[in-house]
Amino acid sequence: MERIGSKTTGEPGICRQRVWARALLVLGLALSLVSCATPQHKPTVQSIAVLLSDESPAIRGVSREISRQADVPLEILQLAGGGAAQRDVVRRIQAGPHDTVIAVGLAAARAARSLSGKRVVFCQVFNYEHSGLVSASMKGVSALPSAREQFRVWRLLDPRIRRIGVITGPQTADLLADADQAARQYGMEIVRQTVSTDRETLYAFRRLLPRVQGVWIVPDNRVLSVGVLRDIMNLAVREGKQVLAFSHELLVLGALFSVESDPADIARQALMRARAIADDNGLQGEDVIPLTRANVRVSGVMLRRFGLVLPRELQGSLNAP
Repeated sequence: MERIGSKTTGEPGICRQRVWARALLVLGLALSLVSCATPQHKPTVQSIAVLLSDESPAIRGVSREISRQADVPLEILQLAGGGAAQRDVVRRIQAGPHDTVIAVGLAAARAARSLSGKRVVFCQVFNYEHSGLVSASMKGVSALPSAREQFRVWRLLDPRIRRIGVITGPQTADLLADADQAARQYGMEIVRQTVSTDRETLYAFRRLLPRVQGVWIVPDNRVLSVGVLRDIMNLAVREGKQVLAFSHELLVLGALFSVESDPADIARQALMRARAIADDNGLQGEDVIPLTRANVRVSGVMLRRFGLVLPRELQGSLNAP
């Protein structure tokens, strides 16, 4: 190389650089051709059936977001009528071309459990453990924003909060384990009571209140009827206990603040969950994936009653003057 360089230019270093530059250019072109020839990854979810439990705003909100975000064909079906009509809907899905089903709500998830040869993702289901919904081909998305986010907001509102009570039905191990871990992170403690029916809830609530500074009310319909929910809210307000509620509607009954899930986040996680099952990319063993967003509202009335000031981080979440 040095002889060739010396004969043509008298500058061996410059010639050597040119040779290397040409070699690198050829290599780059070769690699680009290989890249172009490599087949692109195709989505493993080909089409989706979205099965809805009912026509409630919460269910419909998630359905609209799934329709907006999905990048594959989908069909939306709803359970309606009695048992025979619902079985007809399930048979239609079973015989249809959809390889993936997203079941929104408990009734839809229970119905989809009987499907075979389909990948199923459920969402908007609190009692998934009690209903035995998880299997190798059926996974879920959490019904609630993470306990960590909810307790973070609570500590922002009142740094003095330490002991929190919660009442649930049986088989809520995942929820309570997540809550315990999140509570410890923020220097808080969960005091829990497990009951079997709504008739036991009010009695357990009365026993729980003297032991805690606040109460976390979760949407367990096995142990919360409308009447019992109203009674425990009234009792918490009368006893001067802070309440973290699962619905903004409970702010008018005396909740200090409420944390709701975001329909767009639920839809995004459900679609991601469906792709993960299809790709078997390491999430296969994770039964229920968490939500990543939370909608927070704070009651101005209860904020003043407890002598609290809305922190800067929560500006814009005030629900009442």
